[in-house]
Amino acid sequence: MKRLLFLDGNNYTDDMPEIKRTAVRGIIDLDGKLLFIKDKFGALKLPGGGQEEGESNEQTLAREVLEETGYTVDMSTVMPFGYIEEKRRSTHEKDMIWHQFNYLYFCSVTGERGECSYSDSEKDLGMQLAAHTLDEAIEINLSVLEREGRHEWNQREYNTLMLIKEHTSN
Repeated sequence: MKRLLFLDGNNYTDDMPEIKRTAVRGIIDLDGKLLFIKDKFGALKLPGGGQEEGESNEQTLAREVLEETGYTVDMSTVMPFGYIEEKRRSTHEKDMIWHQFNYLYFCSVTGERGECSYSDSEKDLGMQLAAHTLDEAIEINLSVLEREGRHEWNQREYNTLMLIKEHTSN
């Protein structure tokens, strides 16, 4: 899969221990709008999350989309878009490098929407399903960046949306 972007915080030293994480996210068009997960600050992210031990990217995509949206991924529609790599000092663990690979897939969902099953930390953040056009989502995330500051993950989500826009405009 093609690397679309490398976000390097350049705020760490090479001798720090590294936390490596793989996340998989779905770019899901439903009735002309994309599905997002919105937090209590108004920021939008594509549905998806961390890969569990032994899972393939496609298995992670299906599990995470179901957990966060209540929808089932139609596996016959899964198409890779690319990945965003980010490397920076961890915001939670002291003196560690956060090194994450965010794999992005276009896909469709099938059937009726079921229940979402958010983790406790997602519930604390007020996560809920939202649907917006790509342009609306870009504007929303830009306003969050301007209001809340340029937190690493907010910047990643904004950049992701801009890459999708560039791709779909071609």
